[in-house]
Amino acid sequence: MGLVRSLQQEEDKARGRVEGVSFLIAEWIEGSFQITDYVLRDILGHVQPEDLVYPHPDPHTNQRLTALIVSKMNTVPHVILAGFFDQNCIITHANSDEVGWDGSHRDYCKALRDSPDRNTFVSNAFKSTTGPLNVTQSRKFLPDQPGFHGFAALGVDLTFFSKWVEHISIDPLDVVAITDKNLRLLARKPAKPETLGQLIDDPIVEAFITSGQTDKSFRATSPIDGVPRLFSIRKVEGLPFYAVVGEADQHWQADWRHQVRVAVGALIVLWLLALFTLRTYWDQLNYLSELKIARDKLEDLSITDSLTGLANRRRFDDVLSAEYHRLRRINASISLIMIDLDYFKNFNDTYGHLAGDRCLKAVGEVIRHSLKRPQDLAARYGGEEFCCILPETQHADAVSIAMTIKASIAALGIPHSRSNAARHVTASLGVATIECTPDISPDYLIHLADKRLYWAKNNGRDQVGFEQRPARHTKDD
Repeated sequence: MGLVRSLQQEEDKARGRVEGVSFLIAEWIEGSFQITDYVLRDILGHVQPEDLVYPHPDPHTNQRLTALIVSKMNTVPHVILAGFFDQNCIITHANSDEVGWDGSHRDYCKALRDSPDRNTFVSNAFKSTTGPLNVTQSRKFLPDQPGFHGFAALGVDLTFFSKWVEHISIDPLDVVAITDKNLRLLARKPAKPETLGQLIDDPIVEAFITSGQTDKSFRATSPIDGVPRLFSIRKVEGLPFYAVVGEADQHWQADWRHQVRVAVGALIVLWLLALFTLRTYWDQLNYLSELKIARDKLEDLSITDSLTGLANRRRFDDVLSAEYHRLRRINASISLIMIDLDYFKNFNDTYGHLAGDRCLKAVGEVIRHSLKRPQDLAARYGGEEFCCILPETQHADAVSIAMTIKASIAALGIPHSRSNAARHVTASLGVATIECTPDISPDYLIHLADKRLYWAKNNGRDQVGFEQRPARHTKDD
């Protein structure tokens, strides 16, 4: 027990170290981009709205603004691009020959142009038209005035991150890295030049980014060099960057391993062998258990809709294909119900997306409880659309279940003032049933159900579309 407690203490100390370093790196990155933001503010203070013109009619003013850009960008290390953009995101002045270039498709333009409340923006890493990967920071011109009047931007070379990280003192087996929100590696120590600018395949880090957490510590094996480490990952506040710090197990466990060797060395060979065998077994058992839990969690995430808890589109496609091929061997029938919430876009526009999410969750619960058999599957098909797979279910039974679902959704009584079907949330449903034969594919079942769904929508909504006289068919509509 003493050795186990000692190991936990060493891990706690290592966790404190990596969390502290990741915090400092995040603070440094945030502070560095505050400096570039101050430069952008300074540049914009020397510009008038009428100056953002291309081509500029006054050569003297044009030369003065270009010289201003060059002088200001030289005050910040690793800035490789700088320029003014007009209200159409056309470069009017720059330190390069890109004047006149249209940047309206870039995120640093769209973020400021399309979001009136946003005054500044920092992009993920991307490849510029001049070649090198860079991160661009932009700031809106005249943010307090109505409309969009253009902006100034600075492009920071990736060496900005790498050169700073090189100053951090770490053990040879430890690692310090910086990534953007797209999991693109911006800097790493020990350096691996071939990986810089590349996307990292790390499910744990990817799950952390999508979770919205600000920091996390965990033990894992690096996908880049295969070294097991204790990691801390931290989001840089207000920026699309993440600081990752890893201390190698071999490093942080060194003192503890020395204690084990001293203690075990005092025992006889038999005890040494027994303890070694037990320790090896225990490590393997813990590792396999953690691996299984992580794999199970990732598997659940990959087949479950995160909002409603129902099966997602991927799970729906897999189950429909598997059930169809199973039922085809016994020439059995399969039914499909497609469900679409009426005027749901109007609902979101009126009550907001948070209310929309709550509505989708409630509808998902109604659909889930309407299916009684374990082989039936309820799935979120996409947006406000849901589907139910009903193996070995006749058309009349499927229509009955659809009617129940429609009534249960209406019974929720969720207000919907902009629906032309009712004053509450309603749904239109389409039901299709086919016999699984070799000449029909699962896609045809989806086609039939979708066709009947659109019949319901085109005939007033808040109803169920189904075949009035179901028949054995190969292609019925």
